[in-house]
Amino acid sequence: MDEIITRILEIERECSADVERAELECGRKIEAHKRLLEEKKTKERTRILAAEKDRLTQAVEEAKRQTEAASAAFRRESESLFHDSASNGAIEKEILSILLVG
Repeated sequence: MDEIITRILEIERECSADVERAELECGRKIEAHKRLLEEKKTKERTRILAAEKDRLTQAVEEAKRQTEAASAAFRRESESLFHDSASNGAIEKEILSILLVG
């Protein structure tokens, strides 16, 4: 009977040791998987931020181009008004009539 009890205790210790080793191995695998997922998350976040930065840079450059084009068009239009003799004559007449009335 003592042999049976001793054998049962020995088997329980072995099983307990097996369970402990399995738990440690699973814990290491879980931690390794967590590190892998964190690395993936960091890389993806970096990729997303870089893509967003590029998109914003392009949007700013496009806004600058549009602003420059609008400014150039305004300057051309303003210059053409000063060089238009008919408009200048009409403006001079209007100024003279205002001055004479006032």
